[in-house]
Parts: sequence; structure tokens; C-alpha cells
Amino acid sequence: MRCIMKQLFAVFALFVLIGVAACGEDRQPPAEQEKDTKAAAATPVPAAQGEKAIIVISKSYQNQFYQAAFKGAEKAAADLGVRLTTNGPDAESNVSQQVEQVAAAINQKPDAIVLAACDPKSLEEALGKAKAAGIPVIGFDSGVPGDPTGAVLATATTDNEAAGGNVAKKLAAAPSFQEKVLQATEQKPVVIGALAQDATSGSISNRITGFVNTLKDELERLNGLQGAVSISGQQKWHVPATAPVKVKIVVTVPPTTSQADIQSAAKSIFMTDNLVALFAANQDAVNGVISATNDATDLDRTRGKYRDVLVVGFDAGKSQKDAIKNGQFFGSVAQDSYQMGYQAVKLAVAATNKQPVADVDTGSRWYNKDNIEAEDIAILLYD
Repeated sequence: MRCIMKQLFAVFALFVLIGVAACGEDRQPPAEQEKDTKAAAATPVPAAQGEKAIIVISKSYQNQFYQAAFKGAEKAAADLGVRLTTNGPDAESNVSQQVEQVAAAINQKPDAIVLAACDPKSLEEALGKAKAAGIPVIGFDSGVPGDPTGAVLATATTDNEAAGGNVAKKLAAAPSFQEKVLQATEQKPVVIGALAQDATSGSISNRITGFVNTLKDELERLNGLQGAVSISGQQKWHVPATAPVKVKIVVTVPPTTSQADIQSAAKSIFMTDNLVALFAANQDAVNGVISATNDATDLDRTRGKYRDVLVVGFDAGKSQKDAIKNGQFFGSVAQDSYQMGYQAVKLAVAATNKQPVADVDTGSRWYNKDNIEAEDIAILLYD
């Protein structure tokens, strides 16, 4: 009996030793575990049978704008049954890092690549390889402007002219704004300002075009204003009235894009007689307006120096969000980065199926103090 007990104890001890050894093999120093994790992340995982693999590369991985785009891309991937990988450099200025990421993506032989290029010129060689490998590339946000390789088949991005028109429609529909413009006379016309950081940037220029043209059309539908609206200030947007002027839309472009010049231009606009509204066409223009109005306190709706001026903006940023929450800005329009990601993946899937694809307008979203906290809006508003 004692012999049997000894044998059982020996077997039990052997199992314990094996178990301890096995557990010891699984434990690695933290540095080694991190090394293995990074290696695993760098290794492409084969797609399941019949599942398409798409890689999305942004200009800056941690940027809130692109994080919202990734969420849209992930939703599209789930809806369409594809495997998605997201990537991007640690900053938009890190061009070489993005070039390496695009080259690595091509080596993984995905079914498609979705790309917002930091520097299109630096990616020409890589895009040429994607084209040669038969990997379709879809742009999103700014995409890859002027791509000479033919690799980029379409881009999901904001139609900035339509977005500027969106701002104009919201402003024109405001009862308080309509009340002011309907009081305008030939002797005392009202003025609506539009501040552009510059006249050469395609996106900003298109926003101004959409804003001034749409606002003119919207105003001329009101009684007594048919033909009485002019657009002036810059030859590029000059449109004379066809009747005695009652409303002047005046575009201002500072001499340089420095914040000091933008702020100075904003101050000069606020000194205009009978100014009733102002559109700031991008984040830098918005910052100039806020600086010119004592951190927007002059826009306070009850006590502010410019309390009767309705200010509308574009983009987001903390200072603009605060001005909207406080009611100092009437509202603003943000690009829909979520839809950029969603529509880009949708285009990529279509391209992998050899379907024809074309550029898609991903739209813009109006926000004010009433909806700024809504989940579908808040995701688009970066600090």
C-alpha cells in the first residue's frame, strides 16, 4: 500500500513540474512582450476566404478629424463585409513615415488602399507600384491631388462650394437676419462680410464662392431684394447688382496669411457701417475674428459691442466651439469626416469589384449651440 502511495505521489509531482514549466514558458519580460506585439501588428493577417482586405492611411493617425474618418471606414467595412486596417503617420509633417507606410501597404497586397496624402509628390513612386500591382487607390479628404500615375481612381471629399452654400442657406433662413436685411434701403444698404484667409487655396476659395453666390440667390428671393444684391471686394467674386443696391456682400482677403494680418482684416470688417453678418471661411479666419473681438466677448448677444452682427464660421477648434456654445457665433459648418471614411471604403469595395467609381461629395454638417453636443455632430468637431 505504501509503495502504491509513493507511486501516486511521484506521478502527481511530475504533473506539477510540467505545469510550472509550461507556465514559465508563457511568461516573458515586458519588453519582450511589447516586441512580440509590435511584430504581430506589423505582420499582415491573411483575409478569410472571399473576404476583401482594405488599408486606410490618413495624414495623421491621432488627429481627431481622421479618427472620425476611421470610425466611418470601420462602419462601412462592417456593413460591406471587408477586413480593414487603419494607419497613418504621427503628424502630417512626417512625410517619410507615410511614404514607408504606403510602401508597406502595397507589399501586403491588399485588395485596395484608401489614402490621404501628406505630400503627393513623395508618393508618386509608391503609387506607380500600386498601379503596376493592380491595387486600386481611393483618395479621401484631400486625397492625392494631381496624381500622375493613374492609381487613384476616385476621391471621397467635401464639395467646398456646396459646403459654403450650406452656411449661406442657414444664415439666410434665420428670422433675425431676414429682419435686418428687409429693413435695408438704397440710402442705407446693409453689409455682409466674408473673410477668406487667402484667395489661392482651392478649398477656401470654393467655400467663398459657394457662400456669396448662394447667399445672393437666397436674398433675392425675399420681397424687395430682387436684383438689389451685389458682391464686391475682390475681382474674383465681383457680381454687380441689376437694381439699386440694398445689400452688399463684401469679400475681404488679408495681404498675407499671418494671424496678425487676418486679425487686422477682421477688425476692419467690424468697423464697416451697417454690418449685419460675417462669414469666416476657415479655422484661421475664425481665429482672426475671435481675436479681433476680444476673445469673442464683443459678440455677446446682450452686452457685446457687436451684438447685432451674426457670425458664422467653418471647421471646428476649441475657440470656435466655445463661441458657439456661448451663443457668440450664430453657427458653423464642419466637414463630415465620418462620411469621408465611410464613402471611401464603399468606393474601394466597388473598385475591387471592377465597378466604375467617381468622386463623391461627403457633405458638411451645420452645428450651433442647439446641436453641438449631439453624438453625430460632436464626433466631427476637433479641438
